[in-house]
Amino acid sequence: MPWYVAALGAAVVWGLHYPLLDHALKKISLTSALLLTALPIFVLALVNFRQVAADYSSVRQLSTETQGMIAAVMLTSLVGSALLFLSIGSKNATLASLIEITYPLFVAFFAYLLFRSTVLNLSVFVGAALIFSGVAVIILNNR
Repeated sequence: MPWYVAALGAAVVWGLHYPLLDHALKKISLTSALLLTALPIFVLALVNFRQVAADYSSVRQLSTETQGMIAAVMLTSLVGSALLFLSIGSKNATLASLIEITYPLFVAFFAYLLFRSTVLNLSVFVGAALIFSGVAVIILNNR
């Protein structure tokens, strides 16, 4: 499957996920919503236990710095999900997602900061400016 088909598929699934989450957060707590989103991951880990065990062994061989970077995936996933869920629960899925759409800009920033990976050019800067302009309009009109 080409990467862009998978990316578009992810966008469609997230487009469905957010309103479902918005609805769920009106009925259950943030903690329960986080747990519900994590349960399929635990099932996947059980089904693929050998691979998870092999990955654990591989990670133990890595430097402490690299282990820390890998562990940061866990922390950033939890904090990012909790903040997103709080935003959706406090306002709604549509507005939260329109603000969250700025994340690619932060991906570019942190990719450069952490790994010196860069794909910045004029079109990226123009796109970023348009995104932030749109976010400013949304925030100013929906406080």
